[in-house]
Amino acid sequence: MKKRIIIIVIVALVIIALGYFIKTNQPTPTVPETITANFNCQDERSIQAIFHTGEDKSVDLVLSDGRVFYLPQTISASGARYANDNESLIFWNKGDTAFIEENGTMTYQDCLVREEN
Repeated sequence: MKKRIIIIVIVALVIIALGYFIKTNQPTPTVPETITANFNCQDERSIQAIFHTGEDKSVDLVLSDGRVFYLPQTISASGARYANDNESLIFWNKGDTAFIEENGTMTYQDCLVREEN
């Protein structure tokens, strides 16, 4: 009877150890390093945003008026906020919406992700 209990305990320990080994050796899902989104905004303006999702989160913006910006991600309570050093240019993104504020004035507003066909 003791021998049977010892065998059951050993088999249980082997199963637990094997389960732990399998769980800890699963490949980590890869996340794309960049995600591109195109936004249509009020007054026929548009924004192309290239989000960098790696360790240093940031966004490259190409505005319909021809300007190009690189902004690091900053702290926000909701959504994603990107700003230059003196915060004269701020890009906000939440879900499928975005806007740009320049020197306290919203210059690109009511921006929605453009569906690609």
